Amino acid sequence: MRISPPVRTAVLTFLVILSVMLAGCSQRPSAEALKSPAKEVSSAVRAASLAVDLRIADSATAAASSTTADDMLGDVEAATNQVHGLSAQTEEERTLRTDVLAAFSSVSRAVLHARDALSSSSGSSGDGQGQSQLSAVQGELRAATEQLDNLMTKAGIQ
Repeated sequence: MRISPPVRTAVLTFLVILSVMLAGCSQRPSAEALKSPAKEVSSAVRAASLAVDLRIADSATAAASSTTADDMLGDVEAATNQVHGLSAQTEEERTLRTDVLAAFSSVSRAVLHARDALSSSSGSSGDGQGQSQLSAVQGELRAATEQLDNLMTKAGIQ
């Protein structure tokens, strides 16, 4: 079966228009597209911070606290992968995407340090060195939280 030239032209035109429309619908790193991953990371860093607070207060075991931090690290990694999947076409979008990924990296590093501190044997509540390490990690988590909060405010992500 042969397709006549006018039908072939119509089909090709339709396919070109469809592909242009689909390309225009790809996720871009707008504030709206970044809202969900940013909120996930914000929640994760706050949960990890709470786990450290509870461990410092001896209100949670090292195992429970380190598991919480490990779970939150997974959430940060998933959100980071989601942002990596966004295509940035303008300079403004590239800048926003880069800033978000930098903030996520700071959070990831802080949560990783929290997990390591919480799972180490020196992190026991009666250990002065462990308390000092947990306090330092808590400061790192708070700094990462502040960096992310400032970026979310700047980008209009509420």
